[in-house]
Amino acid sequence: MNLKNYNALILAGGKSSRFGSDKTTEPFGDFASITHFLYERLSCVFGSVKVCAKAAKFSAPLPLLIDDFSEFAPIFVLSCLDKNFSKPVFILPADMPFITETEIFALFKSLKDFDICYAKDRKKEHFLCGFFRPSIATKAREQIAAGELAIHKLLNLCYSTSVEFERDFLNINYKDDFKKALKLAREF
Repeated sequence: MNLKNYNALILAGGKSSRFGSDKTTEPFGDFASITHFLYERLSCVFGSVKVCAKAAKFSAPLPLLIDDFSEFAPIFVLSCLDKNFSKPVFILPADMPFITETEIFALFKSLKDFDICYAKDRKKEHFLCGFFRPSIATKAREQIAAGELAIHKLLNLCYSTSVEFERDFLNINYKDDFKKALKLAREF
């Protein structure tokens, strides 16, 4: 399966409030940041990878899609998908660096006629890790207009499905999670 005709979008515009500093710019092994690590990995799979952030904050520049919303809610990014993409786009938060090519292909294969196909593991649903059709932007804008910013509510409005994976995905929220991720990166 070839995804070189598709795009990936790394979400790196959050507050990182639980982490205490901007985790997306933290040095990560031999990489300038965890976002650079993920960018390199996704570039091997997708024809184009962009980073969605509120500003050009990466010391080694990355291709950006500027999130100019004052809110720190990812639904605003989803509300603009139809302005930036014409095909389904793979979206992944910068704090989930270890998704594999096999898992990405499984998500794409399961997308079929669905609007959204997202990942889950035994512990958690990862609503922002998966493929999203640009057409969902209209429903995201309607949801924003109604004052509802929760992604899981958008999933209920769209034709969505999920793929459950056996292993747990590491989601980096705290400094200890970051330390675990650094160790895992050496093995990955």
